[in-house]
Amino acid sequence: MSSRARQPDPPRAARSWAGDSPLPGAARERLLEAASRCVARDGLAGLAMAAVAEEAGVSRPTVYRYFEDRRALLEATLFFAGRTLASGLGAQIRHCATPAEMAVEAMLFVHGAIPRDPVLGALWGAALLDAFAVAGITRPTAVAWARHALKDLVESAGWRDDETDEAVETMLRMLLSLLSAPEPRRSEADLRAFLMRRLVPALGLTAPARTTARPAPSASRKRSPHR
Repeated sequence: MSSRARQPDPPRAARSWAGDSPLPGAARERLLEAASRCVARDGLAGLAMAAVAEEAGVSRPTVYRYFEDRRALLEATLFFAGRTLASGLGAQIRHCATPAEMAVEAMLFVHGAIPRDPVLGALWGAALLDAFAVAGITRPTAVAWARHALKDLVESAGWRDDETDEAVETMLRMLLSLLSAPEPRRSEADLRAFLMRRLVPALGLTAPARTTARPAPSASRKRSPHR
């Protein structure tokens, strides 16, 4: 009994803008959307120029027209994925009463949000093995992104431009340390207290009075009088 030859799989839904080429800014954004889908689905290994071109329905030269190489695409994808993070960060710290609390809550929010984000979490997990990606956390573009995300903190603290750059760099370096070397693991309350004790003074800020005092170590407590 003869059987029909297997028919080729139907083509994937076209995402190409052939015949309807968007403006350069919109085209770049569509490529970053495609890159984000690749990363969320396949991890950092999915962030290849050919894979992004296929996902976007365009040719590889089109991707290279907007991104010089894979490193440029990686950096752009990180910042593209970070837009939602920046928006959430601003909303998170807006209710804080003092600059010190803003700084601490900002760190807590980003520290918790990055691993949960389908794109940032995938990129970060693999980036620990990628020296370029790790080094990029304090590049001028990263500092500029953080400055924008932390504009309410900057305004509340009254930092000058040079002070802002140093403060933001300090926070980024602390974040890198917490993410790449998570031990010892702390509860949210313990991490908040740790940041209040260690990060806040490094930023030249003053912790609220209620958080400055630390409980005395148990070994130093006075013994109860003899009964």
